[in-house]
Amino acid sequence: MTEQEKEIVAKASVPMMIANGFRWFFMIIALLILLVLFFGNKIWEEAAWYAAFSGKAYAFLLWDIALMLLSSIVRILFAARYNRIVKKL
Repeated sequence: MTEQEKEIVAKASVPMMIANGFRWFFMIIALLILLVLFFGNKIWEEAAWYAAFSGKAYAFLLWDIALMLLSSIVRILFAARYNRIVKKL
């Protein structure tokens, strides 16, 4: 592989890595919220503030999972593009 081809491959992998980073970011946020909700249901199940928090947390979690799904789809598209570029070389 020549230096120019290595640069093309490295440049093509950047969007895939960024989309993967976003996917991991949303996944970690979802995991933390789910852990808080899981243990919160056991610790603060009668607290009024927790009931209000859990409703907002589930709404936030819905959007977080939707963004995680979107970033996964974008990552798959960038991976397909990357594979096409590598296959041409």
